[in-house]
Amino acid sequence: MMVSMLRRILPQSVKGRLTAMLMVATTCLMCVFAAVSYYKTQQWFEQQKEVAKAAVSQQLAGPASKALWNFDAEALNALLDAALRGSVTELVVYTDTGKEFARRSVLAAGNAKPQSHPQQTFDIDLPPVNGRAMGRIRVSWSDASLKDALHATLRRSMVEIIVVNAVLLGLFWFSMDRLVFRRVAELQKALDQATSRQGAEDVVAMPVALKDEFGALTQSINAITQRLGDELEAGRASEAEARTALASLQSAQEGLVQAEKMASLGRLVAGVAHELNTPIGNIVTVASTHQEMSVQFERQFADGSLTRSALTAFITGTAEGAVLMQRAAGRAAQLIQNFKQVAVDQTTDQLREFDLAEQMSEVLSVIAPELAKTPVTLVRDLAPGIAMRSYPGPLGQVVTNLVLNALRHGFEDGGAGTITVTAYLHGGLVKVQVADTGKGIKPEYLGKIFDPFFTTKLGQGGTGLGLHISHNMVYGPLGGTIAVTSTEGVGSSFTLLLPRQVAASASGA
Repeated sequence: MMVSMLRRILPQSVKGRLTAMLMVATTCLMCVFAAVSYYKTQQWFEQQKEVAKAAVSQQLAGPASKALWNFDAEALNALLDAALRGSVTELVVYTDTGKEFARRSVLAAGNAKPQSHPQQTFDIDLPPVNGRAMGRIRVSWSDASLKDALHATLRRSMVEIIVVNAVLLGLFWFSMDRLVFRRVAELQKALDQATSRQGAEDVVAMPVALKDEFGALTQSINAITQRLGDELEAGRASEAEARTALASLQSAQEGLVQAEKMASLGRLVAGVAHELNTPIGNIVTVASTHQEMSVQFERQFADGSLTRSALTAFITGTAEGAVLMQRAAGRAAQLIQNFKQVAVDQTTDQLREFDLAEQMSEVLSVIAPELAKTPVTLVRDLAPGIAMRSYPGPLGQVVTNLVLNALRHGFEDGGAGTITVTAYLHGGLVKVQVADTGKGIKPEYLGKIFDPFFTTKLGQGGTGLGLHISHNMVYGPLGGTIAVTSTEGVGSSFTLLLPRQVAASASGA
């Protein structure tokens, strides 16, 4: 508490604090010297008082005894008047019987003012004459003069303290201001100017006025500012190189992102092409069968061997073939429509309304051929009737990336398992989860999987951008969050929390 109080009382500037500290130190020292001087003066006065008492006793004892023996009152009074000086204020002579014989005082003589200080008394025994006791003299003593002298000494000491403080303060203020603070201000001004300069050519060395401590400090500061100027130029060159490298890196990253998107679209094309093989093959098979039936029917009709049963068989086969071709053509049309919608969504990123379950089904149907080649089973658990107003393209690409990432990394050893895609309402949000029963993610990788270019398949076709793009899409246009949990050897789970309605302003994200 005392320290905080002193901090509030003391000035904030160093000059003011040093001045205050100097005044306090000087005052304390002068007070100590004054106290010591006062104590020694007081002791000296006490010694002088005893000496004066002894002198009065020596002055009065013998002559007063003779005057009293001779009953010479006139001589005794003259002797007493002569002794009334200094601190002696009253003298009373008593005979050996205790009777007052003579009295002389300063007040009675009119030589002094009444004393305000307390009076002290002591007796002087008169020496006997011819073996007869002569009496005593009572001396009244005042320390007024001694006290006044003592107080004068104290007042002089106080004046000396004030004068010394004033002189030291002036000398300190002048010398410290000229030798220290003014030069510190010049150094600070020069440093402020150096920090405001933009290049090494703007750095100007400060002049060295004197070869003292501040001169050495100025030289050191000049060396530092020169070095900072050189480093500033080097830093500018490095900054330019870094900007160029960053621009190149951003361009390369954009190219890789577009390549990743095109690769994803290529996988969709390959999957649709694989799925179209079945209905188109069915159509080709039925068409060739119809062609053979038509040739046989024409031959029978031409040679007149056409029977009723053959006509019935031709009509029945034609009808069944038409049904099969219609089904195959419908399946192909549905696949093409799904691919067309998914491709448009992933390339245009349009904000529109859609049904979550239907959109997720279209996306999963397009990537289903990828899983059909493996022993991994795709499980869907999509709650129907969830209307969304969001970006189906980014959502489909995120789900595609998560499913294919689980297939490639969770089941890279070719083992069997399941990838489960669920979507349902979670409060006011939509919760989409992609979980697998694969080998899981190592704990040291969990904090890095969303970083750009991080991949455990370096040199094996992995770009390290799939999860990074997914992360950006979830937190960007989709306006949601993505989290991952994984247990090595058990599996991984990616959880998306998305709003059902995305604000129109999010389209610029």
